[in-house]
Amino acid sequence: MENRNEDSVQNGRRLARSDSHDSQTASEFINSQLQLEADAREALPYAFDHCTQPLGPLRQNVFSCLTCNPPPKSTSDPYTSAGVCYSCSIACHGEHELVELFNKRNFTCDCGTTRLPATSPCTLRLDPVTGIKGPVHSQPAAEGNTYNQNFKNRFCGCEELYDPHTEKGTMFQCFGLAGESEGGCGEDWWHPECIIGHGRTRLRAKKTEPLPESTHESLGNGSEPTPNQDEEEEDPGEEELPPGFPAEDDFETFVCYKCVDANPWIKRYASSTGFLPPVLKSEEKTSNDRSEIGDNRSGNETTGTAVTHQETMHDASLDKTDPGTKTITTPPDNSLKRRAEDDEDSHDPTQSKKAKTETNQNCYYKSLLEPGDETFSLFLKEDFRDHFCRCANCYPNLRKHPQLLEEEESYEPPLSEEEENGRGSVGTGSLLDRGEAALNNVDRVRAIEGVMVYNHLKDKVKSFLQPFAESGQAVGAEDIKAYFEKLRGDEQGIQSAAMAGSGSGNEDNRREQSANMAHLRIRACLLSAAFLAPVTVALGSTSYNGLAKTPPMGWDNWNAYGCDIDADVLLETAEKMVDFGLRDLGYKYVILDDCWQNMQRSPNSSLIANATKFPDGIKAVSDQIHNMGLMFGMYSSAGMYTCAQYPASLGHETINAQTFADWGIDYLKYDNCYNQGQEGTSKLSFDRYNAMSQALNKTGRPIHYGMCNWGKDYPWNWAQPMANSWRMSGDVYDSFDRPDDRCPCTTYDCELPGFHCSIMNIIGKVAPIVDKGQPGAWNDLDALEVGNGGMTDDEYKAHFSMWAMIKSPLIMGTNIPKMTASTYSILANPAVIAISQDSAGTPAVRVWNRKADVDEYDQGSISLWVMALSGGDYAIALLNAGAKELQLNATLEEIFIDKATTAGGATRGPLPSSKGWDIYDLWANRMDDTMASSILQGNATMTGSMMNTTNSTMLYNATETPYADGVKQNNTALLGVKTSSVDAMGTIQATVPRHGIAMYRLRAQAGASMSKRDEL
Repeated sequence: MENRNEDSVQNGRRLARSDSHDSQTASEFINSQLQLEADAREALPYAFDHCTQPLGPLRQNVFSCLTCNPPPKSTSDPYTSAGVCYSCSIACHGEHELVELFNKRNFTCDCGTTRLPATSPCTLRLDPVTGIKGPVHSQPAAEGNTYNQNFKNRFCGCEELYDPHTEKGTMFQCFGLAGESEGGCGEDWWHPECIIGHGRTRLRAKKTEPLPESTHESLGNGSEPTPNQDEEEEDPGEEELPPGFPAEDDFETFVCYKCVDANPWIKRYASSTGFLPPVLKSEEKTSNDRSEIGDNRSGNETTGTAVTHQETMHDASLDKTDPGTKTITTPPDNSLKRRAEDDEDSHDPTQSKKAKTETNQNCYYKSLLEPGDETFSLFLKEDFRDHFCRCANCYPNLRKHPQLLEEEESYEPPLSEEEENGRGSVGTGSLLDRGEAALNNVDRVRAIEGVMVYNHLKDKVKSFLQPFAESGQAVGAEDIKAYFEKLRGDEQGIQSAAMAGSGSGNEDNRREQSANMAHLRIRACLLSAAFLAPVTVALGSTSYNGLAKTPPMGWDNWNAYGCDIDADVLLETAEKMVDFGLRDLGYKYVILDDCWQNMQRSPNSSLIANATKFPDGIKAVSDQIHNMGLMFGMYSSAGMYTCAQYPASLGHETINAQTFADWGIDYLKYDNCYNQGQEGTSKLSFDRYNAMSQALNKTGRPIHYGMCNWGKDYPWNWAQPMANSWRMSGDVYDSFDRPDDRCPCTTYDCELPGFHCSIMNIIGKVAPIVDKGQPGAWNDLDALEVGNGGMTDDEYKAHFSMWAMIKSPLIMGTNIPKMTASTYSILANPAVIAISQDSAGTPAVRVWNRKADVDEYDQGSISLWVMALSGGDYAIALLNAGAKELQLNATLEEIFIDKATTAGGATRGPLPSSKGWDIYDLWANRMDDTMASSILQGNATMTGSMMNTTNSTMLYNATETPYADGVKQNNTALLGVKTSSVDAMGTIQATVPRHGIAMYRLRAQAGASMSKRDEL
């Protein structure tokens, strides 16, 4: 069984070593503990307080727990494999026997699932029912995980049990092109001698042979090696690779013969540019067109030099050949290691990377030699990805294995607090640091007990602080002092936590892991320090990141410009948003949509801006937009590519999020194209989108996270804890109610959201789920189409009004510098915007929806929508989606139907319908075209932030006076025009044009009156 501190992995090579433990003096022990702390920080520098399960499938370090799932005695016996992440290996299985498997691809942590006993729950995951962290067990396991023999502590083709105390030398991890069920190895670790077919028995036999005389001479005067010299000889870094095995510097990774046989198409690449010659198994016979090779070593190194298909394959010297080794080589070269650029220069230009990516007529793969029948492993050079043929016939083979197309990003847990702060106990003198140093002398079990006690206290402190957070009351020193005095009496709970940490108390079953012990001691000290640190309580925020307490407002370029976007368009639009007073109405975000990227990533896999469109870079544009008092947003996709087929962010969340933060973005629109099939269940989508959410949070920059997954997998049920908005439908287009086969769904629970969805299609789909929107987390109905030319003025008014009523983000999508006066007067209506930005954060509810005369698209309906506002006001909308102008009625009883009874059916009192209400028309103060044109042309007396809004009925500056304050001040621009009143139990009646809307604010009168009908 391996200990964490006994193995390391470097570049896919597994190095084994064992440590000796001698007796120590007290002074030596103290010094060793301090050194152990430093070693632990280097070996285990990461925090272990979060399970990676919510992040979904990752390439990450995986551990198999043999205590929870003991391996079978026979390899043929049934076995349930399970793997846990780094954090769970310490926090949940720190007392158990573990096998470290190092990086596994697309793996989701199994801790807390049915693959592990319920007696070993996950203490780091959130309970899906209660939302409380741990203990969680018996949850469904991830469906996408694959397992191999490594989880049973067996490795390599020899299927040996791995023992770190006896294992010597280097093992190599296969690139993993097939799982065990497909005939491959599933990223197994291989002994070099097993790769070439020598076998472990033969290697051990060779180690018992006497050393050559020259070796004895090198040890000193022909004498036998001393014990110290033996240790040096066994050092894994000096372990001699078997004859016929390539030198480690000559290859980046390798594909074992099992995975090669499972993907026979890759055999042709052997000996071509970017690949070493095939390394055959010793028992194989070579074909006539393959040459045997000798041991072309300089000293103890194998050349491993690849032959290109433009060079002649021929026999090489066999004078040093191991008789069982077969491979292919080139004539002797002055350089042991061929450089990638040398290979590029040596082959025909028609086989360059560019040629390989073109059409079938230029298929590079066809020029490669047909492989023989040999079984061999394939070794890949550092630049191998540049030399695959990407023609239409060959690309599907590569697409099945993304690791062949792009370098993978391995997940790393966040650094532990002491690592981030660079703090430690060695050589420091503060009380905390001395206490930390003393804590290093606590044995591992007691350290874990301390962590358990801390977790017990932490939960109690949370409950103590909760009333302060809810009431807004400040936490005083006396409150804290009194609480801790009371807490000291809770000895039973603390003892229970300690017992939970020590398990059954049978210390004979505990496995001492020195690196873990040191890290737990360090961590326990930091937890104690965090426990005593000042506490900050966030008040009055339901948003997961404190943003979007009202729906965001801004502009996105896609509806008006598509891919025809550059820095000039963005900056001109931003300037006009300021000049036209849109910024001061609340339109803060300027969002750059798709097509801003370069087709290639940077060397560190981050995204790069198109240098032609953004010659000064994104950061320069961001800075200029910020200098205008606006905020900057950008676009990416939770897929391999964006919808316009540019590089996206799936698998690159961390580096891309940091790039966005470095550029100063304030809003991320995150699309759903090319998602590699990672959808179909809520969990799949949650995990994929949560990966970017977590990455954005880790940057420390406040960034509005707008999910654009088109309503797939019902995001309104799971996105609130990690996003500020989510698209609930396919893409909108500039039509009021025209059906389109490309948007086939008419209900929210559809499987094919599509695109080209009309305004009424989206409104119909959102109606049953409006209540899912809340401050900090909103249903997003897509960007506004107002002003793009496909609808009438009445239709645009209805479109804008309903987006405001439903609390969708108000993201303009028109050409701002060229907008018309009528477009401006719709988008700049402060009375309607005040409904959107009302602090109550309650979306409108559709009270009734009735059929009406159908229009030319066979569509027709009328509906009543009601929204509760702050301060006791209400907003209502009467929407006429029928074929002609109609008189629409809404009784107060209908408007306040939700107030009539409680959930149990008991009556409330007094009812809002029992009193009179003043009615304010929210479109009566709409700006006329003359004034709108004057503002757009810059001819108004004052424009932009200097616009005089005092006592104006149609202009408003929310930068100076927030909407909530303006409503309290009865600002006429926000209240609309009082047109009538309705008495108790009365009816509101309005004339509503075809495809139009009537929208009102209701404000309660001081007293009630007789019921009567009022016409508006």
